Amino acid sequence: MPTPSGVRQSRFLQLLEEAEGTRAVREFGGFWKHAYKLLAATYSLLLILAVLVDDVGTSTLRGGFLLAILTLVFLRYPATRNAPRDRPSGPDLVLIALTVLAFGNFIVDYENMAWRAGTATTRDLVLGTIAIALALEACRRAMSVVLPILALVMLVYALLGQVLPTGVLAHQGFGYSQVIGDAYASTNGIFGFVAYVFIAYVMLFIIMGALFEQFGAGRFFIDLPVALTARYRGGPAKAAVVASGMFGMISGSAVANTVATGTFTIPLMKKTGYRPEVAGAVEAAASTGGMFMPPVMGAGAFLMAEMLKVPYAYIVKIAFVPAILYFFSVLVMVHFEAGRSGLGTMPKSQRPVIGAVVRGGWYYLLPLIVLFVTLFEGYTPSFAAFWAIVSFVALMFTRFAMSGQIRRFFPALYDGLASGGEKSLIVGVTAGPVGIIVGIALLTGLAFRFSEIVMAQTYGMVWLALLLVLFATFILGMGITVTADYLILALLAVPALGQLGVPLIAAHLAVFWFSQSSNVTPPVCMSAFAGAGIAGAQPYQTGFHAMKFSSFLYLMPFMFVYTPMLMPDGFNADVAYSWAMLFLAAIPYGAGVIGFLMARLSTWERFVLVAAGCAMAFPGHLSDAIGLVAFLVILGRQWTGLRRARLRIVR
Repeated sequence: MPTPSGVRQSRFLQLLEEAEGTRAVREFGGFWKHAYKLLAATYSLLLILAVLVDDVGTSTLRGGFLLAILTLVFLRYPATRNAPRDRPSGPDLVLIALTVLAFGNFIVDYENMAWRAGTATTRDLVLGTIAIALALEACRRAMSVVLPILALVMLVYALLGQVLPTGVLAHQGFGYSQVIGDAYASTNGIFGFVAYVFIAYVMLFIIMGALFEQFGAGRFFIDLPVALTARYRGGPAKAAVVASGMFGMISGSAVANTVATGTFTIPLMKKTGYRPEVAGAVEAAASTGGMFMPPVMGAGAFLMAEMLKVPYAYIVKIAFVPAILYFFSVLVMVHFEAGRSGLGTMPKSQRPVIGAVVRGGWYYLLPLIVLFVTLFEGYTPSFAAFWAIVSFVALMFTRFAMSGQIRRFFPALYDGLASGGEKSLIVGVTAGPVGIIVGIALLTGLAFRFSEIVMAQTYGMVWLALLLVLFATFILGMGITVTADYLILALLAVPALGQLGVPLIAAHLAVFWFSQSSNVTPPVCMSAFAGAGIAGAQPYQTGFHAMKFSSFLYLMPFMFVYTPMLMPDGFNADVAYSWAMLFLAAIPYGAGVIGFLMARLSTWERFVLVAAGCAMAFPGHLSDAIGLVAFLVILGRQWTGLRRARLRIVR
């Protein structure tokens, strides 16, 4: 079965790797191709089946997960540019053997290690050192050196805290045995709650998304929005926004979303008249919204639920309206951009027929219904994902059987499982380094003292603390994944925001949204670079346009804190009013950012509209009234000007 974007899988991976900053992957042949694919598919299958087994021990799940991830990474990603690209090298096989030894030891000896906590043996120290080195090397290969360096800095910080100048960062210092014991011979570091959340929640959703793509669901989630929007001005760009929202429901990566949907929507936008850099930017901005769209929302949302100790269904419930609001803001800007550029609609001959699209793929929605119903019945995300996968596989089996193509079903299922294993590597490989950072931050007390730093630097002002968090997520986002970015700052910054009086759920969502800004904010804007690669546009021009189209993202965290849009007291009249004003605010804000309302706007009109949108977004009936009046004044000026122009033409 074809991938949803119609792109060959190797091209898909190539674009994804270029955008994520990863090294080129090996293209196996012969024995190694089959061995790698079998390992990836088996890993996915075992993760799915683990949901059904209640007596799998903690050490087996976490140790086995990291053992599998690191083995696949050492096979797939070469260590250097000169390493062989069609097979693993000798040193790679040695690293795999050491991985089996070090992580296998954790699996079989964890119970003994737990009993002797704080008194690591020589074997613990040797194998722990090896395990840490392997985790950092795997992350370096699959991503970059930034996250491993941060983890190393934290390890050194734990060892040398006593020599630091007296101050907030100084601590008593810990011996090598204590540090390695905490990072390896416990469930605080490499095998900590980050690995647990990835196993219990994230990976199953990645596998689910891969299966959906393999069996063509992604294509349906692209064709349906195109069919719905093709008759409207700037239809392909609006289709990109809607398609990215729908595809984001099954994709946990903004870059993967950009590549999968953009390969189809970006050429359509260019044909309609959008400039290449604008086409790539629209897709990048819309695809970033996929990280906010339930039920998947990226790995960070699952980590959020675990840290807050709340049901994931609660996160889904309160995150849905903000996600729709973000997509609406992008849609508004896309509409005004089409007017500003004088673009028309798609030719009728190129428009998909809505009825035909629905008849050809309505059944792809059924597993998502199963997923949502199971979640809101109170079951765990892993259980919900399991039944969504099972129902989808059963549905596809029935479909293939009824069409007489049952022989094609099993190879497609095998390819989907292997693809799921492949796509989980970039996320999974961060578990070790991030686990080390989190563990050391807790061991040394840095996670608690960071609040003192924030309080001192922001003088207790919440808005200034939010700006500081935005800056921190921007800096971290230039070198690490958005998930690692969110988790590190959730550990450090959220407690500080909580001390300033911000509800923890609002603080977590603010950090989560800010962390996604690196997808569209230069100089390292991963999704924008992916969009530029497909559009054939200049990357940084695309990045700045993507930043413009997604700029509502930077305002939303302030709304989480200052408005009741997250329903802190349940749904009530204040929440409804807040939602209405926020959606309305997106219109003047988008017009001001793009420079078009009913006609082109002057500089001062743009400034007034952006200010009006911001005034309407924040709470207060007076600011709402001022913003609304300013918006209506500009709207009236434009309407009057157009009416006079038409009258002059008639005369």
